[in-house]
Order: sequence, then structure tokens, then C-alpha cells
Amino acid sequence: MVKTRAVVLGGGGVAGIAWEIGLLGELLDQGIDLNEADLVVGTSAGSVVGTALRFGQVPAAMAAQEMAPEGTSASDYQEPDTFDGERFMNVMGAAGFGGGGEKAARARLGQLALKADTTLTEEAWVNSIRSLVPYPAWPEKALGVTVVDAEDGSFRVFDGDSGVDLGLAVTASCTVPTVWPPVHINGRVYMDGGMRSGTNADVAAGYSKVLVVSCGLEAPQSPFGPTLPQALKTIRKDGRPLLIEADAQALQAFGINMLLDSTRRPSVAAGRRQAKEVADVVRRFWED
Repeated sequence: MVKTRAVVLGGGGVAGIAWEIGLLGELLDQGIDLNEADLVVGTSAGSVVGTALRFGQVPAAMAAQEMAPEGTSASDYQEPDTFDGERFMNVMGAAGFGGGGEKAARARLGQLALKADTTLTEEAWVNSIRSLVPYPAWPEKALGVTVVDAEDGSFRVFDGDSGVDLGLAVTASCTVPTVWPPVHINGRVYMDGGMRSGTNADVAAGYSKVLVVSCGLEAPQSPFGPTLPQALKTIRKDGRPLLIEADAQALQAFGINMLLDSTRRPSVAAGRRQAKEVADVVRRFWED
């Protein structure tokens, strides 16, 4: 297969799903169909959005985000009873400190995830994400879903050839460690793919055009894996990237807790607005 165009969709919780859905939905309304991509890579929230994109469900998903009454969920998703952003950053900091390389740092984070007392059981967590991914099989077009092995820190990209249930793969990719229970798949235990990188954009290296959608700025360096600036440098070796990052207004819509259902409506609106602003740039990049 000739590697031409790829779309990378980053993580960002409930707010990130809504923002990315709004962005992709408005671009589609503007005549830009990103499902024409040869590869879609989704991390965490991006795995939910990537699945919707591949199954042609972005317009329906956008309508669901926009029309659901305030205070209700678009699915069986259950908010965490408590989420302390500062505490979570302290957990990340503790795991990142200790040396041994990126994989070792992710393994330390995984051990914390395996020991954590989470609100939901694994079964309830899987069921909540399955309501967002109601598809019995992988799409025909290439879709990659990123995950991290919670036991040894290894990074994987599940796809249609992996022999893995799509709903389980997406749930694992969305599993924020210490917030949600890690997911068992084929004898291993997995957590959020965003624990390596917020976008894992380097997975699309080798494609001539790579559209990267990111829900926030990334630091220049990380103890857990390649950051977005590093990934973009890798992509530029063989191709041309275009980055769309959530702007200041979108970040305001996300609020301080991106896992809350209350972020959906303002975030999908922010995605639609931002898509209108970047549509001409995206069209030239995508179609030239």
C-alpha cells in the first residue's frame, strides 16, 4: 500500500471527544472528508472519535453531543466520583522519576494503576465505553488504537489484524490510570495509550501527509515517550504534518476537569467554531 494520508486523533477525555467530533463534523460539512485517510490513529478520546470517523458516524455523534439535555450523558459513560487533577499529576511525576527509560517509567505508572482502588469495576467500565463503540467488528479502513501494557510498560497499536475486540481495545485506550480500572485483553492488562504520548503521532511516520489533532499543548520532553514536538520532527523526515491544536477558547470550554459530561456541549461548539477558522488551510493540505 502506498502511504499517502493519515489522521492522528489525540486524547482529551469527554471534552476532547466532543471537541474532536465538532471539529471533524464541521470539516465534513465544509466538504472535507477525513475518512478518506489511508490510516486513522486514535489515542484515548481519539480512539472513540477515530472509530466514529471510520464508521461514518461523525454527523450522528455530533448531533448527540449538541442535542443531549444539559446534565445527561450521550452514552452509559459514568463520571468518576472524584478526580483530583493535582493528585493525578503527582502520580505521573512519581512514575516518571526513577530512570530506566520510557518503558520503565510507563511500567511504574502501570503498577500504580493496578493497585489503585477505582470507582467502577472493570466490567462496568468496559460496558460504559462499549456504549460509545457499538460496532461488532473493526472497520474495513485502517484504524489504529493505542494502548500501554500496564504490567511491563510496552506500547502497542491494536488494529483489525490484532485479534482483539474493538470495544475492549478502545476501552483500554481510554483507561486513565488510577481513575479507571485497567482492561484485561488476551492475558495482558492494558491502560491508556496517552500515557506514552498525548497523540502518539509518530505512529503515522512514513505517510506523506499527516493531519494531527491535539487537545492541548505538550511539553518538549517527557519521561514516558515521544512528545508531539518530537513526533512532528519524525514525521517531517518523510512527509508533511499539519497540526490542529485546541485554541484558547476551546481550552476554556474544556475546563479544569475534561472527564465531566458538562464539558460536552461547550466543547463540541468550540470544535465547530475552530473548524470553520481552519477549514481553508485543512482543505489545501488535504486535497493538494
